[in-house]
Amino acid sequence: MLFRLKRMATKAVKDAPEQKHEDHARMAQTENALARKISGARVGRAPIPRVEEIGENFAKIVDEKVRPLLRTIVGAIVIDCEVRKLSRVLEDIPVPAMIGVIKVKGSKNMALINVGTDLIFHIVDLRMGGDPAQAPMPTMRSITAIDCALCADFINAVLQAFEGSLALNLGPIPRGAMRLDHFEQHVTMVRIAPEHSDVLVLRLSLDVGEAARSGEFDLVLPLSVLDAYQAGVDPAAQAAAEAKEEQGDLWTARMSKAARQAPAQLRAVLHRADMSVSELSALQPGDVIPLPEGSRGRVEIVFEKSEDQTAFAVGRLGAFEGRKAVKLTEAPDAALVENIRNLTDRNGGAG
Repeated sequence: MLFRLKRMATKAVKDAPEQKHEDHARMAQTENALARKISGARVGRAPIPRVEEIGENFAKIVDEKVRPLLRTIVGAIVIDCEVRKLSRVLEDIPVPAMIGVIKVKGSKNMALINVGTDLIFHIVDLRMGGDPAQAPMPTMRSITAIDCALCADFINAVLQAFEGSLALNLGPIPRGAMRLDHFEQHVTMVRIAPEHSDVLVLRLSLDVGEAARSGEFDLVLPLSVLDAYQAGVDPAAQAAAEAKEEQGDLWTARMSKAARQAPAQLRAVLHRADMSVSELSALQPGDVIPLPEGSRGRVEIVFEKSEDQTAFAVGRLGAFEGRKAVKLTEAPDAALVENIRNLTDRNGGAG
C-alpha cells in the first residue's frame, strides 16, 4: 500500500509540469482567439448616410481650398472610401510618415491625416517657389519641422473641406470642430482610438499644377467622430432637409421606375450584306439570298430604332421549346450596360 502511494505521488510530481504547460497553452489559445475576435475584419457602418457622396463632395471642395494655397490648379479624386479596422489602417502606413493628429471637439477620440511622401515633396516645393509647370522627381528624405510647418496649412484646408462636405450632406453643422494638434512620424506614437475601433478611411489622389504632379493622402476618422458631428446637427434644420430630400427622392424613384419599364425593341441580325439598287429592285418572291457559312454562329443583337447599329450583344441561332431563339455567347457591351443603369437606376446605383 505504501509503495502504491509513493508511485502515485511520483507520477503526480512528474505530470505537474506537463499539466502546467497544457494550462498555459489553453490560456494562450483563448487569448489569441479573443484578440482575433476583437480585431476581426467585420466592421460597422458609418453613422451618417451616403458616405460615398460625402467623399465626392470632399474631393471637389479640396480643389477649391487647396488651389489658392499652392497657387496653381488642383484636381482631387477619391480612390478609396470605406470603413475598416483601425489596426489594419495603421499597418499600411509606412515609416517614416507625416501623420497629422487631429483633435475633434465633442469627441474623446481623434482623427489623423497621413500625407504621402510624394505629396509632401510637391507641397513643400511649390510653397517654396517651385514651378507648377514642371514635375521634378520627388526625392526620398527625412521629414523635417519645416516640412511639417509648410504642410500644416494644407492639412487645415483639408479639414475645412471635409467639414464643408459634411455640411452639404447633414445641413448646418458646428464648424471648426477639427483642428491639427501635432505631427508624428511613426504609427506607434499615434493613438487616436482603440485599435479595434471602426474608422472611415478617405484616400484622395491629387494632381497639382500644369505638369500634373501627383500624390496621395489619407483622412482617417473613427466612427465616433462622425457621431459627434451627427449629434451637433440642428434637429429642426435636419428634419427640413430630410423632408425636402424625401420629396425629391419620391420623384426620382417614380422617374426611375418609369424609365426601367420603358420598352426596348431589339433585332437579331444574322448577316449584313451589300447589294446594289438594281439587285434590290429585281428581287422577287422565291429568290434566294445566300448567307455565308457560319452566320448562324454569330447573331448580333441590336436596338431596333437606333441609328448606331453597333451590336449590344452577340449570340448564336438555335431553338428553345419549339421556337427559334438566340443564345448569348458574348457578354453585353459593359459600357452600354453601365450607361443604361446610370440613366435608369435611382441615384446612379444598381437596381
